[in-house]
Amino acid sequence: MDIIQIIEDDPDHASLLDRALREARYRTNVAHDGQIGLSDVKRLNPALVLLDVMLPGMDGHEVCRRLREDPQTQNIPIMMITALTSEDHRVTGLELGADDYITKPFSPREVISRVRAVLRRGRLPAASSEVYFDGDLELEGSGFIVSVRGKRVLLSGPEWWLLRRLAEQAGRVVTQEELILLLWGEDELIHQHELARSVQTLKRKLEGEAGLVGTIITVPGIGYLLARLTE
Repeated sequence: MDIIQIIEDDPDHASLLDRALREARYRTNVAHDGQIGLSDVKRLNPALVLLDVMLPGMDGHEVCRRLREDPQTQNIPIMMITALTSEDHRVTGLELGADDYITKPFSPREVISRVRAVLRRGRLPAASSEVYFDGDLELEGSGFIVSVRGKRVLLSGPEWWLLRRLAEQAGRVVTQEELILLLWGEDELIHQHELARSVQTLKRKLEGEAGLVGTIITVPGIGYLLARLTE
């Protein structure tokens, strides 16, 4: 069974997550602060980390950043959980490399559904390095890295798979339904705004770190397409 690392300082929420995951036949390990949780992840190499944002000492965003910077842990999926409802807080976690985000209060059913989706996506077959746009854009098959004209940018798992599918169909519209099925499977809890959020964080990284503007184009009500790279 997969090990799920829970990093949550609230005893009630930690207990709820622990019980729900064990009932779903996952093994769990619980840490109540960021530093211990970070050490546990390196020690146990879990299949997924459920990470609260508001933690004593080292907060969840810092834990996420350190996990993504460490080659030992950079590919472990991270699902952030928070009572903070601001869009800025959600985007911050996703830009740091989190794979998904759940806000409190949450239902155990929603958590299990999203955990399964993240783990399923993580088991998609890895690809070797693939080059698009005559070498301008390269998606590395390990580490969720995109290289744009030699500049490497770290993506989350959903961002990497999203960009890969758009690149495979470059210049053509990929429908919202196809992208949702790719990233989350047949999960009735996932809606189009979840996809739009993933596209937005991907665009921010490509624009902010690689200097690309207007590369991913939204076709309202239909889907998205990847255009030719521009200066």
